[in-house]
Amino acid sequence: MPNSWLWGLLAAIWMGVALSGVGSPMAQDSPAEVVKRVCNRCHALEVKGKCLSGDCRGKRVVRLSRSAPWNFVLDWMKVMGADFSDKDARAARAFLESQFPSPKYTLAWTRVPSRINMGGWNVVSLGKDRDALYAGFEGNGKIFRTVDGIEWKEVAATDHNTVYGITPFRGDLYAGTNDPDAQVIKSADGLHWVSWKVFGRDEHGVISLGIFERHLYAGTGRSSIYRSSDGKEWQKSAVLKPTGESIFANWIRFLIEFKGGFYAGLEKGPIFRSQNGTDWMPVGPDVTADVGVRGAAVFNDALYVGTAGGGQIWKTNDGDHWERVFQSPAQVRRGYVSSMAAAEGVLYAGIDGYVFRSPDGMTWEEVGHLSPFTIESITLFKGRLFVGTLLPPSGQIYSAPLDKIK
Repeated sequence: MPNSWLWGLLAAIWMGVALSGVGSPMAQDSPAEVVKRVCNRCHALEVKGKCLSGDCRGKRVVRLSRSAPWNFVLDWMKVMGADFSDKDARAARAFLESQFPSPKYTLAWTRVPSRINMGGWNVVSLGKDRDALYAGFEGNGKIFRTVDGIEWKEVAATDHNTVYGITPFRGDLYAGTNDPDAQVIKSADGLHWVSWKVFGRDEHGVISLGIFERHLYAGTGRSSIYRSSDGKEWQKSAVLKPTGESIFANWIRFLIEFKGGFYAGLEKGPIFRSQNGTDWMPVGPDVTADVGVRGAAVFNDALYVGTAGGGQIWKTNDGDHWERVFQSPAQVRRGYVSSMAAAEGVLYAGIDGYVFRSPDGMTWEEVGHLSPFTIESITLFKGRLFVGTLLPPSGQIYSAPLDKIK
């Protein structure tokens, strides 16, 4: 968690207020005093090559040299615990916009308003069924539900850390949990959830769910795959790494059907494919040569997979031959392609805290910067794109109406 970067931005925000001279009780303070008081540490601050406070020759220097979505930056910092008024925020944004104007995106993003504090620090699952949208949280193990995309209601508190993979199957809703148990939970109406199947703590969580040939599959944190034909009775159908440990590298991040095959991707690789759900073989070695995989989606009769580092997206038309179709730009530093989704003829990808899109799977456009960390889930609901973000200590949900790509 890049605290120094966030608190450095916080210092810059308050520096902006001090320099603007409007709307802040701290306006009379020197830049160094503002930095020390608000950040509770002593960063040096440099804006456009000019040192404004501290020792800019030292190691702890925050250098602002490019634009950012300042309205969201202010939101991030409030979530992180920064204490400033709306008046101060307006003044800070005005100053920062004058120095580094926010990027102009084709999608108009807004943070989903709600009268409740959802808590948690990550929205890892967005699933929909029966005209409702559901959000599964990491950090508090809760599920929230909305019918209009604006007001959300808590419908489940699982007593677990995380809720993954909210998926409809045979008229019911299912999801996976981790920490302390790997289990499948179920709801018949989306409002009432019950523990349904427990696989044990050594599986380190049910990380993903998928449907293939009329069966529901669950992928665990120990590279195990379970399946059920009715949601009631479950059998272990495979272990992708028989000698593997229950560690983060072996989490099954996606289970997705494509052209008669069933694909499973591990956090640190590789990708596996099965024709029957029980026999699996690795495919796409070039995709996971240096990094693993995370997000996946079927789009325009092809399977797209994003890497867990390096900012790459790969495409295959047959599962055997793979082509790299995207390499993230320099500002996307980690390159964690944590989510992908097809919506109304366009492919969307969450890469670090950015959203990119492509009308053809080959040409890509940046359409949002919504978190300093990652975007863990994407889905379409009632004509709007919804994304869930990682932002300790409280995950956020953003949405935007879809425009037509010319």
